Amino acid sequence: MANNDTYFEEVVGSRRQGRRPFDPNALSETEEWWLKHFEYLKERGYMMRPRYRPGWKPSYDPEGYKGMFAEDGQTVIHSAIMDARRISDSLVVAMKRVKISTSEDQIATLFSNDAHNSDPHNHCVRIIEVLPVSEGNEKILVMAWMREIMDPRFRTVGEAVQFLKEMVEGLQYMHQNNVAHRDCSMNNMAMEANAMYTRQYHPVRPKKRYDWSGRALHHSRTRCPPRYYLIDFGQSRMYDPSQPRGTEYALRSGGYTPPEGLADTPCDPFATDVFLLGNLMRTTFLDGDTWMEEPGISGFEFLRPLVKDMVVDDPSKRPTMDEVVSRFSDIIDKVPWWKLRARAAKKNEFLLVKPFRALYHVFWTASMMLLLKPAIPSPKPLH
Repeated sequence: MANNDTYFEEVVGSRRQGRRPFDPNALSETEEWWLKHFEYLKERGYMMRPRYRPGWKPSYDPEGYKGMFAEDGQTVIHSAIMDARRISDSLVVAMKRVKISTSEDQIATLFSNDAHNSDPHNHCVRIIEVLPVSEGNEKILVMAWMREIMDPRFRTVGEAVQFLKEMVEGLQYMHQNNVAHRDCSMNNMAMEANAMYTRQYHPVRPKKRYDWSGRALHHSRTRCPPRYYLIDFGQSRMYDPSQPRGTEYALRSGGYTPPEGLADTPCDPFATDVFLLGNLMRTTFLDGDTWMEEPGISGFEFLRPLVKDMVVDDPSKRPTMDEVVSRFSDIIDKVPWWKLRARAAKKNEFLLVKPFRALYHVFWTASMMLLLKPAIPSPKPLH
């Protein structure tokens, strides 16, 4: 939900380095901005956590690191994004500050209007509401709060196939509407997973409940399918369909730079999008991600021919997103059901635990089949 130093990069980076984004014992300048707008947001129907309400005092001893273990010690994890609950129905939302008349403002609201909102192929994040702010050059985009794609991890190959299906459809939809994402790595994809959770999870510590009363338990994606969205349009570009599409310099995205970016050669941004999506498939599922120190996942070799064509060095030789969607659909139609229901196990999984996890997976799969849950779990239509 951010631009270059994205929401998920900051979260992951902070955790991996053992640091927190902000001091939990005092409000930062960013947090003070949100506190200043508390009454306005409350009037518009959104209630921030106790930390961001007037008169807040820490409920914990501010000495040391005790704030890390208290709910009101959980700080915002990106300078432009705040979480809140919608008063009318307790939906947890993300409120993002954006500059007026930027690509993020224009493109996010475009794909949320009535004409696009009902299209099942549109997998761009939906903007619930746009709030003007007194500063004049900013506005707040309100959207549902979402989770990192890999948290929790995919349980089956079919669950991951549904994620990829929605992302290839979503990027195709953007291209069909003359918009290039230009930063479509895993960092700029998110999961709306409220249906999976028996109790609302906390936006900063997603493994805990919102009220800090215990662990946030969840169903599998097979049982309660989530929705996946393309997010963060800060680098996106919209093109006039009546004019030849301009070329763009490729950006580093998700820790990787496309070949045209390494060569510092401007090219068709749609072709760069194809590379970035193919690289996501390669680094997340096929070969692993050296930048994130993550292994690949077993069971996805059927995607290798398509991915190989999507990441060729020459942008002109890559398939279009229309071709990617068509080939992806043909490939998935030929994958047998038992492979789709197979366990999505990490390639570096500890050998001694494999047989036990495999046995448990057999019984779990049988239960899902008895419940008539499909191998590729898709959520119900929005409308």
